[in-house]
Amino acid sequence: MHLQSLVIYDETDGVITTTSEDLLLYVNFIYDYQDITTINTSNFNFNTALATTCPDNVYIYEHEFTNLNITADQDINGIIAGESLNEIMKFSYYDRDNSFEIIEFYNPTNTEDNPFQQSPDLITLFFNDTIVSPTAFKLTITIENSNEDTFTVTSNTYIIE
Repeated sequence: MHLQSLVIYDETDGVITTTSEDLLLYVNFIYDYQDITTINTSNFNFNTALATTCPDNVYIYEHEFTNLNITADQDINGIIAGESLNEIMKFSYYDRDNSFEIIEFYNPTNTEDNPFQQSPDLITLFFNDTIVSPTAFKLTITIENSNEDTFTVTSNTYIIE
């Protein structure tokens, strides 16, 4: 399977007013699943031992993620609009209490503390710094993979109060 697109789940369509501590950005990964379990009958050898069952939800990921970059259309905490916000943001797979630096998304350390998923279905992005208020901005998330494909998605407008 390979990544097909990204979707940001915002609470509403349009402008969202929140605090930087409460801003959670949910990014859903949409994959293109391809059936690879067919047998070519012209080359089938009946003297071959075959597995009769396969575990559910086993997938082959065609490409690894090589970059995840988050930018904003306005200056945030001294970071110029369009520059990477990765240093002031974190992500998690399931809950905010078990968070990771952005670099861990595409360059993970394999430890027991890091339940890294090769290709997640959903991640949550959030700021690990307090954003000066009032600030209004849109976030753009760009993800690249080892096939040099680039996927980009832009959020609604957030107003930090």
